[in-house]
Amino acid sequence: MTQWYYADAQRERQGPIDTDKLVARLSQGIIGRSSLVWREGLPQWVALREVAAELGLDSPVTAAPEPLEVAPLVAPISDPQTKAYREEIAPGAPPGTVTGTSADTPTAADHAQISPSEQTVQSEHAPLSAATPWPASEETTSAPTAPAQGQAHTAESASVAAPAPARFAASTPHITPLPSAWESPATPSAAAVAIHDAPIVYAGLWRRVAASVLDGFVTTFAMCLIVIPLMFAVGFSANLGSAGAALDEGAGAQLAITLVSYGIGLVIPALYFAWMQSSRHQASLGKLACGIKLVRADTNGGRVGFWRNLLRYVAYALITIFTLGIGLFVSAFMAGLSARKQGLHDKVCETLVVDRWAFTDTPERQHCGLDTVTIVVLAIYAVIVGIGVIFAAILLAAIAMSQN
Repeated sequence: MTQWYYADAQRERQGPIDTDKLVARLSQGIIGRSSLVWREGLPQWVALREVAAELGLDSPVTAAPEPLEVAPLVAPISDPQTKAYREEIAPGAPPGTVTGTSADTPTAADHAQISPSEQTVQSEHAPLSAATPWPASEETTSAPTAPAQGQAHTAESASVAAPAPARFAASTPHITPLPSAWESPATPSAAAVAIHDAPIVYAGLWRRVAASVLDGFVTTFAMCLIVIPLMFAVGFSANLGSAGAALDEGAGAQLAITLVSYGIGLVIPALYFAWMQSSRHQASLGKLACGIKLVRADTNGGRVGFWRNLLRYVAYALITIFTLGIGLFVSAFMAGLSARKQGLHDKVCETLVVDRWAFTDTPERQHCGLDTVTIVVLAIYAVIVGIGVIFAAILLAAIAMSQN
């Protein structure tokens, strides 16, 4: 039976489960059709909707909504209330006097001089605000004789686009507003959904141990480049003086070299990790070789700054020194057993060690197990430690035999 893996709401990988359980969790709402799933044979994580046919799910196509019928903006000319407004005369005014008409309002004769094509353009681009006055050509003109039939028709056609006054708004049919594009939520892209829903592979204990071994070789080599020439310089200067002075200066020089060596042993790794892990790679050389990187835990894969990286190494050193190495073992157990694989110094500085492809556009390239570099480094380190243990045992046995 096919075994499936899926990413839950916390982007954690779950599984394996069979097809029936996967369909049941979809029906229960635990996962959705946009959740990422994977099975043996798929090249990468895919959305569940892409394998709906394989799971026996029906994915009907939603029919496109019918276009909305937009009601006319104004009432028809034959509306009785609109017609009554056009023929309305102010109380007490003589016949032929119009209401609400200013001296500079154009009359029907003025509109008759405008060509029909110009009137059509004006009517299409007329402002549709409530503050627009009703055209004077709509009302009864002050001329004693009625206008010509063509002039009246022209005046009525020019007033179609103009809204009625506020007190006659009741005669206007209800207009259904069209939905705004700004109000409807934008559909996220497939890449954004993949980044958000993809499970995060956290770096476990052994990948971090292999990276620490490689970084240890790098920092030790850098310290030797500084400390060894310094020791030669101090020893050469001590030999230039007298024998007694050289003896006294030798003890002081040895103490100074010891203090400087410890200081360099703290400063160089701190600067190395702070500089490398705050770069665009977000990883030291050892982490790069093992395919992992350092990110902030309080952001979606954000880069850790220089000073936070520096504080992280200082916290690591202090926890190790003041607990006499016990804190180092506690951090190792936490990195191996906790859900997010965080050590004590990671908890203090809110950082995570994840796969190098986590929080990228290609999260399917994440590797859950041990890669080749990690296995080779751990094997070589185990051989070196084994040789060291054997050599120490032989040395202790030789010392014990010499004392007897």
